[in-house]
Amino acid sequence: MVRLVFFGILFVTVSKAQLKIPDIEDPAVGLPSIKIPNKSLFNNAVTKLGEKLFFDPFLSVNGSISCATCHVPDQGFTQNGQRLSSGVEGKIGHRNSPTLLNIAFAQSMFVDGRVATLEEQAWQPILAHDEMGNSSVSDVLQKLKQKRGYVELFTKSFGDDGISESNLAIALSAFQRTLVSGNSAYDKWYYEGQDDAMNEPARRGYQLFAGQAQCWQCHSIAGPGVLFSDNQFHNTGVSYRSKILGLPEDLGRYVATKLEYEKRAFKTPTLRNVAETSPYMHDGSLSTLKKVVQFYNEGGSKDPLLSPIMGSLNLSDRDIDDLVEFLRALSGDQNYEHPKIKG
Repeated sequence: MVRLVFFGILFVTVSKAQLKIPDIEDPAVGLPSIKIPNKSLFNNAVTKLGEKLFFDPFLSVNGSISCATCHVPDQGFTQNGQRLSSGVEGKIGHRNSPTLLNIAFAQSMFVDGRVATLEEQAWQPILAHDEMGNSSVSDVLQKLKQKRGYVELFTKSFGDDGISESNLAIALSAFQRTLVSGNSAYDKWYYEGQDDAMNEPARRGYQLFAGQAQCWQCHSIAGPGVLFSDNQFHNTGVSYRSKILGLPEDLGRYVATKLEYEKRAFKTPTLRNVAETSPYMHDGSLSTLKKVVQFYNEGGSKDPLLSPIMGSLNLSDRDIDDLVEFLRALSGDQNYEHPKIKG
């Protein structure tokens, strides 16, 4: 895990390399276009400000963690090997850190889908007691207004509006929308017809994914730009299994909707770059892709609210290995150079 923590005065400067802003209409091979609330604010000044905020522990209540603590660039913008996210004062969250790669294409945020946009999401970890721990928006804004560097950057990005609740959310969201990753081995094979881009086990894995294993039912493969997610919520038995194993129960989508039939249902995650984002599931309870495939091969768990699409798959050991090989072929280009820290 990478923690950007220094004692004394801390300065965060971004790398000299220009932050690459993707083409909105054609961000990368295999990806759809990016929908942005205000295209005029998806520019170099705003994204660079968002990048600085993302890596600055100053946003946490005690200056100990940043967004990058739980979303580490070199770890697929997750926390590899850590089952649950970590917050200020050593507090442990109740969910695994999801990847931010291709978050620009998500139709809802958090595994329970409780907000619709990145802008709505931005302040929640900043104010969460077990994440950044701030008590109010006004406290954070007041801190920022006392730092000349931030005053200048917000003015450069937003003019007279300067530092505000909405502008901070816009900046953080703009930076996260630059984190696109396509042009995977699968994309080269499927979209560009490069027969040798995926090896034979991965090609067999694709046939299983689209056929016997029925992965496509949730991890959609239709369309010109595919994220391998239907953006829906399903109970695949993970939370029920975790409870049986002695882990805390998470009611998932029910937390947001209070609908009984959505208890323990969670958003279908993207599978792009999935090989880089272990451990898996909302609670990090499965450590490897092979264990994930084995879990689904066995039909999930005995949750009474289990999705009707779940069932035993009768996959052989070779089938399971081939599916894992296919999932590895979904890792795309991710050339982000994260900031250098001076302290």
